Amino acid sequence: MTSDPAIPAHDHLRLDADLAELERLTGWLDSFCEKHGVDDAMHYHINVAVEEVVINAIKHGRCHPQAGAIEVNLTLAGDELQIEVFDTGVPFNPLDVPTPELDADIAKRKIGGLGVHLVRSLMDRVEYERLEGRNRFRLTKRISGAKDAG
Repeated sequence: MTSDPAIPAHDHLRLDADLAELERLTGWLDSFCEKHGVDDAMHYHINVAVEEVVINAIKHGRCHPQAGAIEVNLTLAGDELQIEVFDTGVPFNPLDVPTPELDADIAKRKIGGLGVHLVRSLMDRVEYERLEGRNRFRLTKRISGAKDAG
């Protein structure tokens, strides 16, 4: 492990648009967080948010082709983790999804939107753009207590 926090740590994973890939995704995220000393609470937030974005791409994105349809990049620089999730699915901007009415009677609530709300709540920043025919989600999380990158 390098002692220079100015050198960011990077990792990359490509997944098929298949729910069976979630186990591999979770193991990869766990390994990255453990290697860089991410505390349990932050690690949990990262896992939940990334899994939610990937599950949405698999279940609703109609990714084509399915093989290698999802790409996840992690960059840890200092105390900030940048997570990029690309998918080949239909255009979908989660920032256009209205915040669900959490106080409304459950029987009267609109279906959907809770996952996007959860991602927004767990991450410090969520950005979206359509880039070269792919969805690009950029999630940012401040990581307290992470070891130096490298």
